[in-house]
Amino acid sequence: MQSPPHDPGSALAIRSQYRQSQSRAARLGLLLGAGHELTQLPLAQMRQRAVQRACAFMAMDHGLLLEWAPDTPLRTVASHGSGERLDLLASLAQPPSPGPQWLEYPDSALPQVLRVPLRASDGAVFGALMLGNSVALGAPDNEDIESLQLLATLLAAHLENSRLLEALQARERTMSELVHRLFSAQEDERKRVAYDLHDGLAQNLAGLHQRLQGFAGRCPSLAPELANELRTILDLAQGCVGEGRQLIGGLRPHVLDDFGLYKAVDKEADRLRDAGLTVHWAEHSAARLPGHTEIALFRIAQEGINNILKHAQASHVCLGLAVEDGHACLRVEDNGRGFALEQPIETNGTCHLGLAAMQERANLLGGHLTCCSQPDNGTRLLASVPLPAHGVHP
Repeated sequence: MQSPPHDPGSALAIRSQYRQSQSRAARLGLLLGAGHELTQLPLAQMRQRAVQRACAFMAMDHGLLLEWAPDTPLRTVASHGSGERLDLLASLAQPPSPGPQWLEYPDSALPQVLRVPLRASDGAVFGALMLGNSVALGAPDNEDIESLQLLATLLAAHLENSRLLEALQARERTMSELVHRLFSAQEDERKRVAYDLHDGLAQNLAGLHQRLQGFAGRCPSLAPELANELRTILDLAQGCVGEGRQLIGGLRPHVLDDFGLYKAVDKEADRLRDAGLTVHWAEHSAARLPGHTEIALFRIAQEGINNILKHAQASHVCLGLAVEDGHACLRVEDNGRGFALEQPIETNGTCHLGLAAMQERANLLGGHLTCCSQPDNGTRLLASVPLPAHGVHP
């Protein structure tokens, strides 16, 4: 059988198509590989791999990734190649260009340089991918440069997102610190006011009640109308003394300082009992916790009890306090009317400020607050906070 005649034109066409397919595969590999590494690698490794990929793709032996900001100087965040040539490459980063530039320096240690800008979402240039070669090469074709620009665009978007995330995290840390200071200042002020009331107004009210009782005991028989009036005054004075003590206890309960969280919450639960609700402790721990932990959990319990008295219309409340697995867990549960909580607590705006404050107290200790509630099916609060090593005392 005779072989078909050789056609040089067909062979060249096949070779050209093969080289084009190889080029397309290389471009696709560059973008796919870089896209995968952008999401999988830590930021420093991702920058370094992007420079290495760009150098390998363009067959250039030196590469730099540079970033700058209005208030910070130019800095090198990733590099590939030798020191002196990298310094030369960095000196060519400015002025920033709106698009890729192929630069030729025939008498330089880097005769050819490719500068690709990194642009933010607003179009501002905040960095550059710089590639250089120590020997002269042919200029890359437009498709290769466009592929490298796509890589730079992906890289710029990821770097900008990282910057925004870092700024957001810094802001959240600042806000958490401010909230922590606010809570601390609030507790200090409550403590000061409680002591001032105890040593001032509460003592005067108690003295007034005692003097009235002494006067009533020595007073001669009065007409029924006057006797009833005196009894009303005595009852009012006694009520003022009780309210004053309750107010002081709410501001800074001495039982918390003296006997710990369990006794303080149980004392606070007396308000539920006085309102006719039954209170059941499912579990309790009398262990002493760190002061800031006891204060935070007590305030959470206090707010939960306030909500039950104001809104729940409940008849039964179940409380729990457990210390296990390095965590302190507080539970406040009622069988009241409940409410619909369709969104996370922090996104409910001003609808549940009390819940948001409770959650923030738990978050500041590295814990969390869970609220489960449904209409006509009660409400369950569970706060869990970690305890430091050796932070529990029997």
